[in-house]
Amino acid sequence: MKYPNAYNGIKKIHTAELLSLLAGILCTVAVAFGGLASQQIAQGGADSLTPAAAFGTMIPLFGAGIIGIVASLMQFLGLKDAAADEENFKKGFTFALAGLIIAVVLSILSMMNLSNSMIDDFGKIISNFVQIVVTLYVINGIRSLAEKLGESRIEGRGKKVFNIYAASVILASVVELLMTVLSGSARTIVVGILGALMLVLTVVGYIMYLRYLSAAKKMLA
Repeated sequence: MKYPNAYNGIKKIHTAELLSLLAGILCTVAVAFGGLASQQIAQGGADSLTPAAAFGTMIPLFGAGIIGIVASLMQFLGLKDAAADEENFKKGFTFALAGLIIAVVLSILSMMNLSNSMIDDFGKIISNFVQIVVTLYVINGIRSLAEKLGESRIEGRGKKVFNIYAASVILASVVELLMTVLSGSARTIVVGILGALMLVLTVVGYIMYLRYLSAAKKMLA
């Protein structure tokens, strides 16, 4: 096995991404049932809420939360393992550790009722930024290992994954900015078009990233 620490780390990161995908699907299910629950309450009050709508919202949300925690832990451990073989993973691990510390601090503030909407928004921004940086370091780490092993095809593929992922992140930032700046019909049209493009890039980028992690495992096996 080539670079066993990196192999074990990437294996954990790949599993973490699959778990995150599952958590996202559960959140989508919860949102769908949540909309149904809201409609029922709006029409007939709390007494009209059906068990299917209530449990259809709560159970997927609970499951998504647990799976999300497990996924974050596995990603963290995967970065720690891979860091022993490649510097990029070490940098990713450092960012993940910083993000974890910030998340713990924000959770403590929330439990002490010291948080507010601004702190919550700040936490979301930090969390998204950390995840983006970690993903880019993982991609670069795999590219670096591929270069050392003479796997030019995997190394070149990583550049494409990096570009697609970076484009989706940049476009998401542009959409958020335009939602703040524009108003009326212009906002609806421009944000709608860019939002659709962003969604396509995000889905394509995520699929490419998952396949790249899988290819990296095979390369190092």
